[in-house]
Order: sequence, then structure tokens, then C-alpha cells
Amino acid sequence: MKRRALPAIYLACAILLISSLMMYEVMDRDKDETAVTEPVPASNDMNDTTISVNGTPEKMSKPSNAEVIVKTSFYDEKAAEDDQQKALVVYNDTYYESSGIDYVLENGKTFDVTAPLSGTVTDVREDAFLGNYIEIDHGDSILTTFQSVTDIQVKKGDKVKQGDKLGEAGRSLMNESAGIHVHFEVEKDGSALNPNTLYGKAAAEWK
Repeated sequence: MKRRALPAIYLACAILLISSLMMYEVMDRDKDETAVTEPVPASNDMNDTTISVNGTPEKMSKPSNAEVIVKTSFYDEKAAEDDQQKALVVYNDTYYESSGIDYVLENGKTFDVTAPLSGTVTDVREDAFLGNYIEIDHGDSILTTFQSVTDIQVKKGDKVKQGDKLGEAGRSLMNESAGIHVHFEVEKDGSALNPNTLYGKAAAEWK
């Protein structure tokens, strides 16, 4: 009986071992298929990068939402002589080249002065000669300044969004002949740019 029982036990153990190996292979194959077919969740880093890359950059707007017109142009050395004359400011019988644009309303009334781009207010000062002054840093070495502003609504350190009200158009001793106006300047890398060539363009498109 012992001689007959031993082979039967060995055979049964072998069958169990082979069955176990086959079941393990089937389960492992199912696990691999599941890993391949299940979608990989997107990481937050990928989403953040997509938003950053595909985000639409702001485009420069005028420093007012009102129907303003140009009173004094930006002085361009390459412009025609007539255009250069329109970009001169007279003070104490002396002519000065305008490094920005003076905007007015046809009816001569005041109007809201607004931020042309989002940024941080870096300077606000009262100045009778310039008619009060606001400076905004927009990053990438871009600064905008506003002169002849009354009823100022911001202070140094404030964060502003494009279109936010900064104050209202006023007067200045520097350009009394302009009446109620705002003098607007744009600077990049320390050089004055003609604002009229920048409207509707992102900073990367400026030349």
C-alpha cells in the first residue's frame, strides 16, 4: 500500500503545482492588460503648463474707454515735418518733443483714465507741472506713465487689471494749451515707444 500511495501523492502534488503556475500566468496577463487599457490620469503639472502656454496674452488698449482723440502726437524723428510739428509742446516760449500722446475729448470735458495693461502701480505723485503722475510696471521692462490725472484712484503697490480706472483726465502747466487731457507714455527697456503703434498688439509683437 505504501509503494502505491507514494506515486499517487507525487502525481497529485505535481498537478497542483502545474495548476498554480497556470493560474498565476492568467492573473498576471489580466493585470498587464488592465494596466494598458486604463487611461492614465493627467497630472496637475500638465494642466498648469497647458494653461500657461495656451493662455492668451493681453493686447495693449488705449488709456481710456471714452472716444478720445489725439491732441498732441508722439514725436518721431522719422516722421514728416508736419507730423513732427504736431508733436511739439510749447512751454515758456520753448519747444519740447513729446515722448507720449495727449488725449482729449472733443467737448473738452474730463474722462476716465484706465490701465492699458495689467500691472503693478510703482509710483503715484502730485505734480502741478505735470498735472499729477502715475507709473505702472507691466513686467518685461515695460512701463506706462500717465500725466495730468485728477481724482486718482490708485496708490503705490496696487495691482491693477487692464481697463481698471486709475483716475480722470485733468490739466497741467506743462501743456496748458491741451486743456483737459491725459498725457500717456510707454517705455520698454528704457526707450520711449509710440503708443499709437502698439494698440491691439501683445508685448511680444512690439518692435
